[in-house]
Amino acid sequence: MMNKANIVPPERAQAAREVLDRVVAPAGDVRMALVTTLDGFEVASLSVGGGLEVRRLAAMAGSLMAMARAVGREIDYPGCRRLTFETEAGLAIFQAIGGAFPCILCLVLEKQAVLGRALWTAGEVAQQLARPE
Repeated sequence: MMNKANIVPPERAQAAREVLDRVVAPAGDVRMALVTTLDGFEVASLSVGGGLEVRRLAAMAGSLMAMARAVGREIDYPGCRRLTFETEAGLAIFQAIGGAFPCILCLVLEKQAVLGRALWTAGEVAQQLARPE
């Protein structure tokens, strides 16, 4: 079996980690930020709150975005870019990242997180990682 970690270019993983540190870490109320490949392998992560399984969340991210895109196609809204879960415990945002190396951002936030700020943060990460290098 091929080692998926070898598929992610090291410079891409480094760039993702730097963006998480620069954009997400100062945002506050973040339990975890995770960038994954479309098929569910970790590219970079930032864990603040602990207790979350990065590998399991990475594996689910691609499936969740694929399901959201399927629902979008079914209702004639193709091209889902973002999926948001709101619960009493907090927020989870899955954001598609385009560019030469498409991937997915997952943000897990505490319940006091402000949705608008969290959406801006997700969009900013996606924009910075989609830029050509």
